Amino acid sequence: MDTHLQTAVVAGIAMLSLALAPGRPLASDALSEQQLREALLDAVDFPAGWASDSERSAARRGFGVPDPSESRCRELFDTDAKTAARAGFARTRSGPFVTTVAAAHRDTDRARRSLDALRDAVDGACRTFHATEGPEGGGVRVAYDAERLDAASVDELGEESLAVRFQRRVEGESATAPVVADVVIARVGAHTVRVAQAGRDDSDSGDIVAFAERAVEKLEEVAAGRTAVPRPDQPGTTDL
Repeated sequence: MDTHLQTAVVAGIAMLSLALAPGRPLASDALSEQQLREALLDAVDFPAGWASDSERSAARRGFGVPDPSESRCRELFDTDAKTAARAGFARTRSGPFVTTVAAAHRDTDRARRSLDALRDAVDGACRTFHATEGPEGGGVRVAYDAERLDAASVDELGEESLAVRFQRRVEGESATAPVVADVVIARVGAHTVRVAQAGRDDSDSGDIVAFAERAVEKLEEVAAGRTAVPRPDQPGTTDL
């Protein structure tokens, strides 16, 4: 084989191997699952007193961030994107609870359309959704009613964003403090990130806007090819 041709072939194979290496995006700008995990909120992004929460723990206690019965509304708190990463956190065993989901879409247009569809859902089919909450065998049917979250800074998150508060209601219930579920969804290029918090609407609730700002910041850093660096003023979490 001609020396120049052989060199070109070797170089081409090397470049292909690099492009397909684990943890690197493929031909599009979409991040891999490994990179999305690097961009997720983690323990050091929360004030002291918060701890990691697992899907198993949430299933066992039967409540946390809502899991809508209506399949079309589940996209508000999760994603059906094939490439995604998830994490959960809790301040106490009874809440408040936070979940975050970072997802990679095929391209920027798909990510944009995904967020548009969620806006339509909040204004339409998912203006009210339902869920069954409580330990297995003793669940209670509840409803969540939407209202736009009043947080001006959320409008500046990522390239576009959506913020919604859902008020929880149970027929005949007279709770001393209302239970709410807040969700912020932001788009960064071909990616979306969700941050949701559920719990009583009182002083124990975390700052959903601050959590969402940090989630977007980390996603932007990883999408730009940088390592997400922990903030020096974050004390980390403790075990529940």
